[in-house]
Amino acid sequence: MKKIALFLTILAGAMSFQSCTINEEYVEAPTAQVFEMTTNFTYNNGYSVVYNFNPAIYSSDHVLVYRLWGNDGGDVWRLLPNTIFFTNGDEILYNFDHTRNDFRVFLEPNFNLETLTNSERAAYLNAQTFRIVVIPGSFGYKIDFNDYENTIKMLGLENAPIKTLEAK
Repeated sequence: MKKIALFLTILAGAMSFQSCTINEEYVEAPTAQVFEMTTNFTYNNGYSVVYNFNPAIYSSDHVLVYRLWGNDGGDVWRLLPNTIFFTNGDEILYNFDHTRNDFRVFLEPNFNLETLTNSERAAYLNAQTFRIVVIPGSFGYKIDFNDYENTIKMLGLENAPIKTLEAK
């Protein structure tokens, strides 16, 4: 009887080892990316532009958008949302939203943008350059995302090529 029990135990053990299969899948870890786009905001496009992510980003990814701001001390990247304040109390808010498939950069003024002078249009509406940084949701460092250069350095993208995007 002991031999039969031992035989059944060994048989059951052998069967359990045979039924185990190991499937190893290697999924490429999401990496940070930087994109750049230059656009004109006009009445015709509703002061809004939409760009596609190709391929779509992960739903856990984070998206940051920076606007190139030129000043006497050199160019600076400012994190959106960002507001331009005029001396008369008028304001233009640069803002964005995104999905897994695309993102939109848009203006939210508190006045009619058609009243801007030609020089103001050139400074705030025409040839506006933005950098879009996609950060994997698994990125665990705490950094100040307001500083574009520090953000790029922490993500290891300081020498990475910047992909140019075309509007939809």
